[in-house]
Amino acid sequence: MGKWMDGFMDRLAAVHEQNLEGGGQDRIDLQHSLGKLTARERIDLLVDEGSFMEMGALVRDFREASGQISKPTPADGVVMGAAEIAGRQVMIYALDFTVMSGALGDQGAWKIAELVDMAGKEQVPIIGMFDGAGSRMSLKNGAIGLYGYARLIRNYCLYSGVIPQISLVLGPCTGPMAQIPVLSDFTIMNENTGFMWLGGERKSEDAGNADFHMEESGQVDLLAGSDEEAMELTRRLLEFMPQNCWEKPLTIASDDDPDRREEKLLTIMPDNPKFTYDMHEVIELIVDNGEFFEIKEDFAPNLIAGFARFDGMPVGIVASNPDELSGIMEPDSSDKYDRFMMFLDTFNIPLINISDTTAYPPGDKWERKGVIRHGAKNLHGYANVTTAKITLVLRRSYGGSNITMGCSKMGPDFIFAWPTAEFAPTGPESIVLAVFHKQLAKAKEDGNYDEVYDFLLSTLREQFSVMTFGKAYTHYYTVNEVIDPRDTRKRIVKALKASASKRELTPKKRRAIKPA
Repeated sequence: MGKWMDGFMDRLAAVHEQNLEGGGQDRIDLQHSLGKLTARERIDLLVDEGSFMEMGALVRDFREASGQISKPTPADGVVMGAAEIAGRQVMIYALDFTVMSGALGDQGAWKIAELVDMAGKEQVPIIGMFDGAGSRMSLKNGAIGLYGYARLIRNYCLYSGVIPQISLVLGPCTGPMAQIPVLSDFTIMNENTGFMWLGGERKSEDAGNADFHMEESGQVDLLAGSDEEAMELTRRLLEFMPQNCWEKPLTIASDDDPDRREEKLLTIMPDNPKFTYDMHEVIELIVDNGEFFEIKEDFAPNLIAGFARFDGMPVGIVASNPDELSGIMEPDSSDKYDRFMMFLDTFNIPLINISDTTAYPPGDKWERKGVIRHGAKNLHGYANVTTAKITLVLRRSYGGSNITMGCSKMGPDFIFAWPTAEFAPTGPESIVLAVFHKQLAKAKEDGNYDEVYDFLLSTLREQFSVMTFGKAYTHYYTVNEVIDPRDTRKRIVKALKASASKRELTPKKRRAIKPA
């Protein structure tokens, strides 16, 4: 190699060495003292060893060369490139907090925008890691500000539904950059170091932290106790996703018997319908090896959502939880359902609905919160879902919830019910009081109110029972089959295999207009 080439190689090596140092050892030490890994450490931990191919390594804030800023800006604070995770190709980027406190600069914004566009064209998932103090914006001395930011946002939006998008909030994520994780399909947040805030005054200490966004805003899907756990959650999440919307997620070999019967399912439900039970127990008994990967666990817990497998086949499960607010479908749970359902449909993942709910809550409080509007999103969403859909009704299926959870005339591929299932326009108790109020008033005068009420209620329950409605196959309140609860797993496995090649078309249109 000649001296001429030596010079270029030396310059390139110097760039790479500076990039590895980031903002300097002092800043790296500070990052570690805060319980955080550096951008490069995070990428190395997440991806397969030796698979990361960096892009944009030479990029710098253009003001560095002109002396307008004194601090170095290696890679302009954005480490990015192509990599593999479990042998699957991905595009990945991480904001480097050691460089200008991770604030996003103009060239950094362009870098990410181009990477998202590349991921979309190559049809591979995009993963972003956020740890930065807002935007590095300046309009002085000819600086143009974040010119590339609009392109970044647009590319995220354009490729939504084309490729999976995962964001990890591992430090501060403020200002306009806070919109990126929310635009993504899933957001993972470090509960000790993550902070997400658009702007304005914070009126409580917890505002913007991980618990706040999990429990209050609903803008986080998974919480991690450390950067290391966040990487593990990301790898697990990817296991349920295909590379893009044109592929199906991978089925893996399972050592759990697809015909396994579960005797415990006969004893989970209480004898008295007024009592509750935890739907997690049912889910864990029927999925492969009891492994359920729940999302938004502490947001609207009356509705459970998450991923699992049946005989190795990945599915998304949406289940009402009687143990929380009797499993009602209020606005937050409706939003949670809607977003997850859209993701499943987009990426060809079967939807399993498990229903035991008293429907949408009535009254002034809920009407003011837009319970109709939020519920209408679920109706609109389910009606347009074309992936495989299986419904299982365990006990109560009342009112509008019967429709949104996949009733027989909303187009599920299969609908099963336990013999304990009841279908009704509203709770039988309310119907007894409304329809038989004169008889009940007389019974109160005669002193046998409880006896008359219990008789009317039991008679009505029998009429609303699936054992009665199931006798008419074309009825609105019916199912394909009433099943032995112990055979639930086997039935779902067979239904998934039967619908594996389904092809459902909706009316051709430019786009559907979902209720806001």
